[in-house]
Formats: sequence, structure tokens, C-alpha cells
Amino acid sequence: MKRTTIVVIAALILLAPQADVNAETRLHLATQYDWEEKLGFYLSFEGATLAELPLILGVADGENWRFDRYQPGFVPDTQYRIRAVISPEQSELLLDDIPVAGSAGAWRRGDGPVAVYHRPAWASDPGDWLAVVHTISVFVTREDEEVERQVFDFPDAGSRTPLRLFEYPPPASARMDIRSGDTVTLDVVLEFAEADLNRWAPFIDRYGQCRYAEWPGKVRSDQELLADVAAEDAELAKMQPSPDYDRYGGYLKAGRRSEATGFFRVERRGDYWWLISPEGNPCFYTGVTGIPGAMWPATPVSEREYLFEWLPPREGAWAGCWGQNYWGMTDGTEFVCFRSANLMRKYGPDDWRERDVERVVRRLKAWAFSGAGKWGGAEGMPTVPVLHRWGVPGLVRHPDVFDPEVREQFRRVLEGQVGPRKDDPMVLGWTLGNEYDEIVTTDEVKEVLTKPAETPAKRALLDYAVDELYEGSLADLATAWEVEAGDREALYGLKPSPPDEDVEKLRLHYADRYYDFIYRTVKAADPNHLYMGFSIVPGWWVNEDDWRISAPYCDVICLDRYSEDYEYAALARLKAESDKPVFIGEFSFPQFYDGERGFGRYGAISVKNEEEAAQSYERWVRDATSDPYCVGMTWFTYRDQPLTGRGPGRGDRLVIGERFAFGLVTETDRPKWPLVKRKREVNLKAVHWRLEASTTAE
Repeated sequence: MKRTTIVVIAALILLAPQADVNAETRLHLATQYDWEEKLGFYLSFEGATLAELPLILGVADGENWRFDRYQPGFVPDTQYRIRAVISPEQSELLLDDIPVAGSAGAWRRGDGPVAVYHRPAWASDPGDWLAVVHTISVFVTREDEEVERQVFDFPDAGSRTPLRLFEYPPPASARMDIRSGDTVTLDVVLEFAEADLNRWAPFIDRYGQCRYAEWPGKVRSDQELLADVAAEDAELAKMQPSPDYDRYGGYLKAGRRSEATGFFRVERRGDYWWLISPEGNPCFYTGVTGIPGAMWPATPVSEREYLFEWLPPREGAWAGCWGQNYWGMTDGTEFVCFRSANLMRKYGPDDWRERDVERVVRRLKAWAFSGAGKWGGAEGMPTVPVLHRWGVPGLVRHPDVFDPEVREQFRRVLEGQVGPRKDDPMVLGWTLGNEYDEIVTTDEVKEVLTKPAETPAKRALLDYAVDELYEGSLADLATAWEVEAGDREALYGLKPSPPDEDVEKLRLHYADRYYDFIYRTVKAADPNHLYMGFSIVPGWWVNEDDWRISAPYCDVICLDRYSEDYEYAALARLKAESDKPVFIGEFSFPQFYDGERGFGRYGAISVKNEEEAAQSYERWVRDATSDPYCVGMTWFTYRDQPLTGRGPGRGDRLVIGERFAFGLVTETDRPKWPLVKRKREVNLKAVHWRLEASTTAE
């Protein structure tokens, strides 16, 4: 028998089976499968209610899936032993050694490791139960002889129940030699804990920390916060800003200067793109998003006040810790920012905002960052402002840029944002919207085609279809689309369903006109600054053509990428195709702390602690500086998110929205020294690495 330690790997982020499409609460006890190819097996709980919780064994034979289902319901504080036996002829499910379900049929193995104790992100609603798994054993029998066994132990599973309500422990995995004709047996020992929040409330202490968590550095008194100021001053005094950089992050000792235009711009030297500071110095930009935001991030408290040990008064100085209707909500949901409360304790009730801003700037300069990124900034530091289209009517997910009146409204909205800063050298470049929100989707185009005949976008798309897709032949279009239309007016009045390939071409035309309008409008209102697109996310789009169609309308392509690795083949190919500089608008390695503080685990990019985050940061920056197209990158984000989530939403739930330790500082405004000290070292080396890479390439 061989025991294995718990290993978290990217392969555990799986496309989960859909045996019960209504289930939004699942826990995979053991899996090795390919859902689309109908290979492998999985053993899971699928349901939100413990008293009716089904246990499901899914088995695939390469042609079909079959499901052994047992739904007895379970009770808390009772230990259960679950066994699943998958043999070449049949599958069997046993509960406490009693057969409860099974089916005849063969099975075929899936690829990849056997993964255990995994809750998929897409089905992670908490339900009313918490599975406390003690052991999961997987053993393989071949010709009646056991040939391999893996035992996964979770020895402290039952001792940290309140913390487990925030997040299950990291999943585990192991590669096993499983062959066709083998029998695989799964043994699970577990019990269920009550997920009744009232039993454990309050969860959050007066400083925004988990009451059930213990770690060195946890704040326990106001006096500790007051003492932090002098202690941090002593650390920052050892980190004086380098004199080798201009105030925009341009490097003064590169041995060359370019024309100083007073604004950021890009230029190419050999194969390498460079960001040039307003003073004409080459720069590899390293920044931080989400600063300073005195009331951000906040957590919704309406309908769940009992989760908090203390909430600030709503009047007097403490009123500055409260907000309403964030994220565009309109239902009066109240939000509280514990970080604001901690800053008031730390700096006093009168000038805590001003002192916080001063501290943010001092920190970022001491940590050798070039400046800010998206989502806020600080006086005297470069930033990447995000434009919005609030007030512009939407036809579908996006405005009708074929409508002259809408275009005029859109133009006024954009000019109102860029105009006041068109002469500001601290604007690195403009972006608009964010990520998938700015992708024009297939469903949008289909919806546009159902609009009234007078809708400008509908008419424009149908004209494009006739003139470009069918070379001016309405008759050919009518045949291909299986519609009857004697003239264009008749076509406008229809609600056609074009072939998929035509819908895609119409989608790209809509997107092309949308991105073109934004680019031309922003550049006309502000010819001084770079336009950087909408922070496209490789892979989070309809297809690769979304990169291709938007790239021509960017001076620099801003992209967000949350991944263990900086590069992958498809992205490298797309960058080479567009042949434009790129800027990483968001990347990060949030710390999970092995679940010891209550923060969530952000898939494969989560790391164990601040030291590991620093190592990953260095690896990413090294790889980015050697990429001829990359001119800079900004870390997401300045501060950790609240343990109970940043929203949007409201209700009686422990976590609402994201709750990850992305930050450089904690919810108690304490710098993560192992992380920021290493980042300072990396930031100071970044431009040297790029100079070396570009010189070597020459």
C-alpha cells in the first residue's frame, strides 16, 4: 500500500458531468473521466438538501454514460462508509457495506489523474450540508490481484468545520496505472456537519477576520493597529525609491532615450516593443490595480447581519464605512468596508482617507511599482483608466452603433470622460469596459435579427449579408436562409434564422463596427494617449476571431490572464498575427493559506502562501520581459477581498461574490512583507531583464 500527499493540480478544474442538470451543489468524491468522450467514472453528491441528498456513481463505456443513483438522504454527525466497485462487467454502489444501487455494463477508463474531494466552481452553492471526508481510497485490481492503491487522508477534516463552510480543503490527485479490463474500487469514509450558519455565527470579528482562524499576525486589538504605523515606517525606510527611474517608471540608465512627447507611447526596437515614458525613457511597466478606494472592497450585510461580531455605527465618523447599492444594485442593499473601519482605528476619524492615500503612494514607490493599473489610481502616479458606457442605450448587450442618435450619445459619454484628462501625462492609456462584457456574442446577433424592421442594426446587418455575403443577390440569400423576400424592405420585416456560418460573419461585422467606433471616437477626443481595448481574456470569448477583430482598433492590446503560466501556444500565435504590443491588465496568484484564514481557492492559480505568490510573480515577470510583445503588466489587486464576499447580491449566505486573498495588503491594512519585498526586487530587475532579452535577440 502506498500513501500519497495532497497535490493540487490544474487538471482538477474539470468539465463536470451533467447527470442532474438542476443540481448547483456538488461534491466529487473521486473522478477520472472525459465527459464529452464518454470515458471514465465519477462518484459524487449532487444536491442542496442533506435530507434528500443523492449519491451518484457515473460510469462510461465510450458510447454512453450510465448512472447508479441512491437517494436515501443523510443525517449529520453520523459516519458513513461508501464503496463503489467498477468492474469490466458491472458497477455497484454500497453504503455501509450494503448494496444500494448498480448496473450491468462495461466501462472504459478516462485519461489523467484520479482526482478526489473536489467541488467544481460551477456547482459550488453551499446547500445545507458540509461533507467532512476522513479518507478516500482508490485501488485497482487486475486478474484478481490488487496492483495499485492510493489512500488520501484528511486527518484534520472534522476539527475545522466553521472554516470549511467558507471553502472545502484543496482537492487531491494521483496518477494511477488503470487499464482496460481492470476493476477500480473506491472507498470513502466521511460524515456530514451541519451547515446551519446560526450554529456557528458570528463568523467575522470586528477587524474583518475569521473568528475561527488562527495564524501569526492576526490582529487582536486596536493597539496593534496603532503600533503598525511605526513598524511599517521602519520597514519602508529601508526601501527608498530607486533614483534610476523617472516619475513615470521610465529607466534612466538604459543608455538610450527616445523623443519625449509628454505622454506614454510605444515604439519598436528590433523585434521588441517598448513602452516609452512621457520623458522619453524606456519602461517595462509594473503596476497594481484597485487603488486606493477608501470604501472598496466592501461586503454586503443586508439580511445577514448576524454573521458579524461587530458592525460600525451608521452615524458619526463610522458612517464612512457604510455604502449602498454597489455594482449597480437598486434594492437598497447595505455594504460595509471593514478596511475603512481599520483605517479609522489606525489613523483616527478625521483624516484617515488622506493618510491612506499618502500611505498607498509611499508603499507603491517603495515597492518599486511604476504606478497603478485599472480600477483606480493615486495622485502623482500613472494609471490605466477604464471608460464606461453608462447612459448609452443598449440594443442588446451592446449599443446600436449603426444608429446615428446612439452614436452621438455614445460620443458625448466618451468625450466627457477622456476630455478632462487628455493632457494628463499620468494616463498610461485608456481601456473601455472589461473582459467578456465587451465581446459581441452570437445570441446578440440572433436577437438583433428579431427586432422591428426599422432597427438600424438589423437593417445594417441584413444589408451586409446581401451585399457582402451574397454579393448583392437577395435571391441567393433568400434561398440559403430559406426565407421569402421580394425586396429589402420585406427582408427587414422578417425574423430570419441564418445558417450558423452567416450568423458568425454578421457577429464579426457588428463587433468590427463597434470596436472601430470606440477607437475613432476616443482618439478624436484624445489623440495624446494610447487606446488599449477592453482587457480581452484569451479563451473567454466566442472564438479566436474576437482577438483578431478587436486588435486593429487598439494601439496596445490589453489582456487579462489568470493562469499558472504566462504563455501558451494559441496566445503566442495570436500575438504574432496581430503584431502589436500587449499589456497585461490583470494577473494574480491569490493565497489560499491551506484554508486556515477563510479565503477561497481561485482554481489552479491559488498558491499556498505569500512566499509562493512571490515566486510565481517573479516567474511571470521574467517570462513577460522576454516576450517581444509585452510592454508591462499590473497585479490584481492592491488589497484582499472580504471573507464574506464583495458581492453583488444579498441574502442569508456566508459568502456572496468573490472572497480571495489577491492583495498586497490584508483586510487589516497590513502589508504582506514576504510578497512585497520579493516584488520590489523583481520590479527593479524587470527592465534589466527586458534589455538583456532584446539585446540578445538583436
